[in-house]
Amino acid sequence: MNKGSAIIELSFVDAFDRDSIYQMRHKVYASELRQHSENEEERLTDQLDAINCYIVAKIDGQIAGFVSITPPNALGYSIDKYFTREEMPIIFDKGLYEIRLLTVINSKRGSHVGALLCYGALCYIESLRGKTIVAIGREEVLELYLQVGMKSLGRRVKSGMVTYELMFAKTNSFRNMDRLLKLFEHLEKRVDWKLHGVDFLKQDSCYHGGDFFEAIGDEFDNLQLRNDVINADVLDAWFDPSPNVLSTIQNHLFWSMKTSAPTGSEGMCRMIAKTRGIPVENILPGAGSSDLIYLGLRQWILPSSKVLILDPMYGEYAHLLEKVIVCKVDRFPLSRMNNYSVDTKEFAECLKNNFDWVILVNPNSPTGQHIEREEIEHLIINAPQSTRFWIDETYIDFLDSNQTLEHFALSVDHVMICKSMSKAYALSGARCAYLCGPRNLIDELRSLSPPWAVSLPAQIAVCEALRDISYYRQKWIETSILRKNLLNGLTDLGWDVVPGCANFLLCHLPSNQPEAAILIAECQKHKLYLRDVGTMGQCFDNRTIRIAVKDEITNLKMLRILKMVLNKL
Repeated sequence: MNKGSAIIELSFVDAFDRDSIYQMRHKVYASELRQHSENEEERLTDQLDAINCYIVAKIDGQIAGFVSITPPNALGYSIDKYFTREEMPIIFDKGLYEIRLLTVINSKRGSHVGALLCYGALCYIESLRGKTIVAIGREEVLELYLQVGMKSLGRRVKSGMVTYELMFAKTNSFRNMDRLLKLFEHLEKRVDWKLHGVDFLKQDSCYHGGDFFEAIGDEFDNLQLRNDVINADVLDAWFDPSPNVLSTIQNHLFWSMKTSAPTGSEGMCRMIAKTRGIPVENILPGAGSSDLIYLGLRQWILPSSKVLILDPMYGEYAHLLEKVIVCKVDRFPLSRMNNYSVDTKEFAECLKNNFDWVILVNPNSPTGQHIEREEIEHLIINAPQSTRFWIDETYIDFLDSNQTLEHFALSVDHVMICKSMSKAYALSGARCAYLCGPRNLIDELRSLSPPWAVSLPAQIAVCEALRDISYYRQKWIETSILRKNLLNGLTDLGWDVVPGCANFLLCHLPSNQPEAAILIAECQKHKLYLRDVGTMGQCFDNRTIRIAVKDEITNLKMLRILKMVLNKL
């Protein structure tokens, strides 16, 4: 049996294990690496051990390695001995945990023991709702940290015979690393997981940003903090809902909060039908587009189905298809060379492969690129008739409402249009959306949709918003101007910015600037939150971010923060 094939038990330490670990620490960090002076007791410990949690790996009952986790505390972290907090692009708050003292015995170095200890620590921190992980890794084991999703911050320090590198990670990012999860799926049969209360391969939800709630608090006990935060990591509207929406909701807030809504959002659907010029029978309401995505695609797509998506594209679709339904997914790759636009001739050739479903986000997120309505209609008409199409038009109004395929969808029997009202109508918090498509498909889902799917305040907001469409048209025009000005400012930073048509911009950072994760972490110290889109497409590297368009004053503030951070880094 080779050195990596034995069963590895991962568990929390007991009192006996802890004493053995202190002895191992002395042997490695005092005798071997000369970081500390040797002592007669041949034990090495420090004040953080009073609060540290240790995870230990055992093979045949013998300790093969261990790792320590330092929780948020008043004593500080071991990294404080080597770096000042001002020079680290890390927020020191109640969500910060440190992984330290990753140690593997000589005979097991080069096996999977070290990676499993790192992974166990990450899972444990995630179970405690930790947000950020920091570590200093020895050069010799740096690859282990990188393997489980840690990112280098480009800062090194020497201690004794050891050179350490400062690293960090967000807990919400490592679960989205397909390569990492596949590795531990492969190792699962060789692991005796005894970290009780901690999931080994928990299926995480798709990450969508929203880290700005770390600064506000998701228990909402001090909402005034929102005034200090720029939430450019999500694509909420920079403008307020229509004044008519706000006044109506405010005037009837108490009643709408305590009163049951119309069961099927009937009035809201009639208002949508009247505004869009489509029959009410062809509309199905939902509590946001995600509600409808899961309702429709889980009904129609089977594990045996073959589905085509764009790459990159809104991540929830790939997550649902590959992680929830687990069907066959083909990706149509988009290229940075042509700003991620869809080559419709190549796409038409690809459609000949007889897919059960084709899913398009148009305009696409995170690229901001759009396929003209006539081109999509031509693609659909010439595709195999057995192929169904799901077109997500969340951002279409920022471009041109006349580009919608809603009317076209009613003329065929295999096209469904998904329309969120979150972004273009400034109703993200209200959660309201609808599907438009053939009557038979809509009716099939209507019987599965729960009653009161859309709240009463949200139904009221939608109706008032559609009564005041001229207000929103003006805001969409202003968004285009703001986007162009922001693009110019970001380009002046040396960034390669993809010109889009919605309320966001996709940006590539140059090689002489920090990676996206490092830049984002430092910006968060100044309450600016940006989105690392590295997990949204297989074509992206670690220097790709998305930034939401804000109002003129906020855009200028974002640019000032970015310039300041880049000068510091």
